[in-house]
Amino acid sequence: MDYWTGIVQRIFYHIQFEPELSPKLAARIATALLVEPIEYLTAADEYQSLADGLRRRAPLPTPVQMRQPEDELRHFLAQVVENMDSMRPWPTIPYTPLPADYLSEFGNARPIARLALTVNQVEGRLARGFNRDSEDGPFLLLRMSSGTIVGFFSPYWNGSDDVIVYAADPAHDPGEVIRELTDTGRVEPGRIFQLDEPGIQPSATRYETTPILPAFQGENLPENSVWDGKQVQYLNDTARQDFRLHSYDGLLHDHKGELFDTTTAQTLWTPQGGRAIFIMDHNGYFYSAPFHILGEFHHSSLSAGAPVAGAGEIQAAAGQVLLVSDQSSHYRPTRRYTHQVVDSLRRQGIDLGDNQVEYHSAE
Repeated sequence: MDYWTGIVQRIFYHIQFEPELSPKLAARIATALLVEPIEYLTAADEYQSLADGLRRRAPLPTPVQMRQPEDELRHFLAQVVENMDSMRPWPTIPYTPLPADYLSEFGNARPIARLALTVNQVEGRLARGFNRDSEDGPFLLLRMSSGTIVGFFSPYWNGSDDVIVYAADPAHDPGEVIRELTDTGRVEPGRIFQLDEPGIQPSATRYETTPILPAFQGENLPENSVWDGKQVQYLNDTARQDFRLHSYDGLLHDHKGELFDTTTAQTLWTPQGGRAIFIMDHNGYFYSAPFHILGEFHHSSLSAGAPVAGAGEIQAAAGQVLLVSDQSSHYRPTRRYTHQVVDSLRRQGIDLGDNQVEYHSAE
């Protein structure tokens, strides 16, 4: 396909007010074409279109009025091509934007990550604009240097301006896609969190779970007999996500992307502060709250009274886990459940030594 007209017109737009078409300016334009290709083009597309257009003396576009005569403009474009040639091998571009036609590639796509950034913030970091013509909301499609096609879409969650990331090929490893995005240096690790596909339940339980003790059943109901007039709050699936912890590069982050820190947290067992309550579900996912209120908010609040694969206290500073315990009156987890907690953290890259685990269970 011939991109001559569009490329030359874009170049003229950027140089129309320059006092002279110098070799230095030609080198600068060549660098820009290689480092930030125009829209959906590659550096090879740009180079080939310019070289072919000059060779066949294709007409120069006229929408941008240039002061220089045609021969001088063609000589300048030839200098741009010569500079591009001299810069081989060309730099690897981390991603290339794709046109809306590529939406068809996402027929079997799955969500892989949540970006704790707005559309405008993503545009600023990636230096690429979202397509805002869709009735379903703005989107941005990219082909990564590995060939992986990803899409950024928003809005997705009610009441949130965050951006969701899809991989066009559902077979792609979400972790690899996320790693490639962060390796560009334009997406901070603390802003992107891997997701489970909504509505899809694991085919098998990963970790064994233990139920809430019978003495606490019904504590979330009005006029229950457990807490003498108080009612424990049970979180639904949506509210629970505000307490979800995520791991990246050996550190824990909260749902906002901030480094997880319990310095100001407090539990009923550690009233002096420094620890938070947590639960782990059967998938090995962690949920933590910095407050622990008698008869109002407990481990069971995070699990909505469901069985858990682990529960206790957690201490962290700037994302680094310092300690976990099995302290939970609602679940009284035996040591094998706490061993599961340690296993999940280590699988997520969290460096946790045996001396950082505090047991209250004798088993």
